[in-house]
Amino acid sequence: MPNVREPDFWAKVLALTVFMLGIGLMLLVFFWAVKLFNELGAGKEIALQTNPTNRTPLAEWGIRWLIRVALLFALGYIASLIAARGANFYLATRTQQRRRGEE
Repeated sequence: MPNVREPDFWAKVLALTVFMLGIGLMLLVFFWAVKLFNELGAGKEIALQTNPTNRTPLAEWGIRWLIRVALLFALGYIASLIAARGANFYLATRTQQRRRGEE
């Protein structure tokens, strides 16, 4: 049966797919971070253009900024876990392939 592929092939394909998904998610989070930090200065200036005695817009801006940074951190962490899982899965397929070669 020359057309039948080994299960190791599909395991490697799945592992590389998971790894690339994690890398793609990390890139997406980095683009969101760049966008957030580019908006950072403009948002602060808009918040400070209000009445100087009214600090509510500045406080709201600060809270929104902290929430966004926390979410970006969480999403980046999850994306790195996904990429690491794919890399570990790929390395596990290579280890099993070596063991079969030794037998």
